[in-house]
Amino acid sequence: MATHDDSSQERFDELVRLGNARRLAGDGSGAEAALSEAMSIGSSSFPHDRLRLAGAMNALGLLYKDLAKFDDARSYYERALSLVEEAAESDDRDAAALYHNLGGIEHARRNYAAGEPLARKGLEIRRRLADGDDNALAADMVALAAILDGQEKFDEAEQLYVDALRILDRDPDRNAGEISVALNDLGAHYAQRDQIDRADTLLTRAADLKVRSLGPRHPDVAVTLNNLAIVHKRRGDFARATSLYRDAVAIFEEALGADHPKSVACRRNLGFCALEGREKSPD
Repeated sequence: MATHDDSSQERFDELVRLGNARRLAGDGSGAEAALSEAMSIGSSSFPHDRLRLAGAMNALGLLYKDLAKFDDARSYYERALSLVEEAAESDDRDAAALYHNLGGIEHARRNYAAGEPLARKGLEIRRRLADGDDNALAADMVALAAILDGQEKFDEAEQLYVDALRILDRDPDRNAGEISVALNDLGAHYAQRDQIDRADTLLTRAADLKVRSLGPRHPDVAVTLNNLAIVHKRRGDFARATSLYRDAVAIFEEALGADHPKSVACRRNLGFCALEGREKSPD
């Protein structure tokens, strides 16, 4: 017969799984409700199970990052990391993931100099592990590379992207989602360096992969459409760029709401593109 603790842990684990599934499906309020209930159960029923609680806190951090509640996200990641570091039974994979996520918060805030040591710490821990999780290693490489791009440390960033894609391409079907992220970021990297043809090729591939794996209305698809719009705008194809920006704005607003920073930024990009296109059109 299951004990009270056993049933509480089963309910806790079920709620964390549900919260993560709802977050990935874009149901922010449903995810928050499930994860908050899980935290309530865990804090009252097994407050000394540090790794279980850290897992729920990490899930809340991921959710609040998606919702652009960056202070809340960072707080949950930091609390989770403290629990992981206190838990005798933890391993370095948990710490590596949390340093990765902490770096991601600073990347989202464009605090690239603050994010770099966090991302480097996560990658350093991951490289010391001998658990064969090459996909996690590749994800850490891509995360650090994106932060380096924000500081125009382009050569190191490019090498990290290339190395990560080499790892992920060993199993392209299984790793399609991770490959699409790396292609998007490398394409944005080349756009930043004005290597427009290379950027276009990689971003087009990324968009196709994301549509196939996530569906056409996912906000990650909109991220790549926004980047493709930047490429076409730099080519002087304002009509194509405007169309891509409009598609991206519609997806962001539908999935994240009109006030989300990604919606606001993409709408601003659309406005600037439309204005510049009118100014440069023939009379």
